[in-house]
Amino acid sequence: MEKTKPDDKMLQSLGIPELSEKKYADLSTGQKRRLHLALALIGNPDLIVLDEPTAGLDVEGRVSLHEQIRALKSQGKTILLASHDMAEVEDLCDRIAVLKDGNLVFVGTVGAFTAMGGKRHLLRIKTADGQETYETGNLTETLLAILTEYRRKGTEISEIQTDRVSLEQNFINLVRGAEE
Repeated sequence: MEKTKPDDKMLQSLGIPELSEKKYADLSTGQKRRLHLALALIGNPDLIVLDEPTAGLDVEGRVSLHEQIRALKSQGKTILLASHDMAEVEDLCDRIAVLKDGNLVFVGTVGAFTAMGGKRHLLRIKTADGQETYETGNLTETLLAILTEYRRKGTEISEIQTDRVSLEQNFINLVRGAEE
């Protein structure tokens, strides 16, 4: 049987060598997460299962872990990532599956999932009275109607922001739609 040797480069990128003199109970949440990933990678597996790997991590820890996940992907590893963080999913995943009550309600690419929402946009309008958000499939018509109404009321607009409906919003819409 071949003896498994640690990958020093991977251990260094996860900051594991600095933990060698600490007891597990004395590690922070982020340090424990990094150690868990290092342990999962012993034996150089082709399939890596990560369940909420960045939960409890600070920004630096998240960035480091995301870099390691990308490096593993580039090595041809298959990574099954369970996460509620849609920004993380969008950034790291090639394909996604959405579960609702234990049933798959979507399987496909991030692009296909985003396209499910159609050409939906979020429109945020800021005034002295606060901010209002609108969701629309027709940005031109909605914006024209809103601007006409604000003009009619004499309300001055200080800022307008438009965004496509996010992966997170599509997720919420799909789950709510599955409930109805």
